[in-house]
Amino acid sequence: MTVTTSSAQGELPFSIVIQHPDLKQRTMLDSAMAQGGAEVQSVAQRSELISLTLPLGGVWVLFDEGEGTRDVIDHLRTHKQQAFWGILALGQAPASQQQVLIQAGADAYLTYPFDLSGLRSQLRQIVEKRTPVGAFGILPPQIAAGLDRVWARFDHLSYYDLLELPPIASDDDIQARFHQRSLVLHPDRHRGLKQSHPAIYRRVNLIYKRLLEGYRVLTHSLQRPLYDAALVSGVTRWGYQLEERRKEIIAASDLTESQIALAQALKMRSRGLLTVAYRLILNTCQREPSNALIRQMADGYQKLVELARRDPEIAYILDEQRPPEEMQ
Repeated sequence: MTVTTSSAQGELPFSIVIQHPDLKQRTMLDSAMAQGGAEVQSVAQRSELISLTLPLGGVWVLFDEGEGTRDVIDHLRTHKQQAFWGILALGQAPASQQQVLIQAGADAYLTYPFDLSGLRSQLRQIVEKRTPVGAFGILPPQIAAGLDRVWARFDHLSYYDLLELPPIASDDDIQARFHQRSLVLHPDRHRGLKQSHPAIYRRVNLIYKRLLEGYRVLTHSLQRPLYDAALVSGVTRWGYQLEERRKEIIAASDLTESQIALAQALKMRSRGLLTVAYRLILNTCQREPSNALIRQMADGYQKLVELARRDPEIAYILDEQRPPEEMQ
């Protein structure tokens, strides 16, 4: 494996931790990064990484030694400031393995041989992506802090988390909060960043688009209960599986009222409110007595209730179940 030393322009005013088992390669990387202005720490073994700290906006440069590399990346990504640490993997793995590491949390994979200008360019791109907005001083501190707080957990936030509302929030509450957020985050309000700080503009744009996505789902009478049901299982975004479930419900009935009831039944079942779910299905059967699909659903729920009632303690709980506040 070789690192070539062609022209390498551009300063690196940030921190880097390099892990590489080969002393010659590690020394070359250390020297090149330090000459570029980076504050460098380096270690030979993965186990040594645990004792090191890295400021926000810094980059971990890890040599891909095959087995265990993904575990190292997972470990680094469990830190509470994970969104603001970059990870660059170096090695000669096939494209499929590179993708595995990127999915695990690496920002990029640089394949040997590479030149130092390419390495520096990749590091700058990662830092641009990972540095907190507040570090640039380009937005009011309160707005920057809010953006950084969201970005740090962006891929794990539900639509309710993004809007900072409880799952029982009313449609009016959701609409009001979305419009409040839009006044601050709409990309049109930050057009100047598109040229001066394109990475920050993309970050703002992504957050706003996710807010808009959430607003549309949570204010839709059919989509919201389906989303709420999936949220119990850790699903935080509307996707292919939820869309397929929506199509199944629409195919089961032409009546909007029945479709919403079926979606609500799924939501109640996900919360353990089996009796409430069963009543919703029975009411839908009464609305559409000739609908064979809904009757089949009712039979399935009835069997679940009967099975649950075999346990006296569970039977008592089922008898006490009442519709939640948002359905009353």
